[in-house]
Amino acid sequence: MNESEIEIFIKTLVTLFVLMDPVGIVPIFIALTRDQSVIQKQTAARHISIVVAVVLIISTLFGNDILSYFYIGIPEFKVSGGLLLLLMSIQMLMTENISAAFSQSQSGAYNGGRLITPLGIPLLAGPGAIGTVIIYGQNAHNLLSYGLILGDVVIASIVAYIAMYNAHHIARLLGDIGIEIITKIAGLILGAIAIRFVCQGIVRLLPGLG
Repeated sequence: MNESEIEIFIKTLVTLFVLMDPVGIVPIFIALTRDQSVIQKQTAARHISIVVAVVLIISTLFGNDILSYFYIGIPEFKVSGGLLLLLMSIQMLMTENISAAFSQSQSGAYNGGRLITPLGIPLLAGPGAIGTVIIYGQNAHNLLSYGLILGDVVIASIVAYIAMYNAHHIARLLGDIGIEIITKIAGLILGAIAIRFVCQGIVRLLPGLG
């Protein structure tokens, strides 16, 4: 392992942590799983983290080819992802119990697919994280370099899993009123993230606006 490979490993890992913000996802996770049992929350955390890891691994290996095939780029991802997050933000702010919107109608049984969006995509595996692994993947010139980037993806996904897995401890401390307050705050933060995504994407697509 040479110096450039170590540098790629460290830069990719730090960038993924900053962009994915696994700790910052906890309030949103708490809000969306409010009515679920501890086991359901932990199952959701596992499913989401696995999807995030798979999406980022595929993006590392084939992301550039996939984007080229459909003639799209990261800016388009930013705009579409931002609009999706904005809709979720509005729902969190306007709905009395956002968790109910993500619960299955049959006796509250957990449906993991309902939480993949927006928690897995585009919050954790968002345009920034996908773009990062694609760019660093392009700079990887051997199997070791690819392996280090994939290792970064696995590490970041595990940290996100640990954060969400233990979110019920925080929820227990907050109580119902605390969760309601944090849901509204998380909705505002999510809205701000959404606007940032959309603006960044539009500026990249239409440079004259910058």
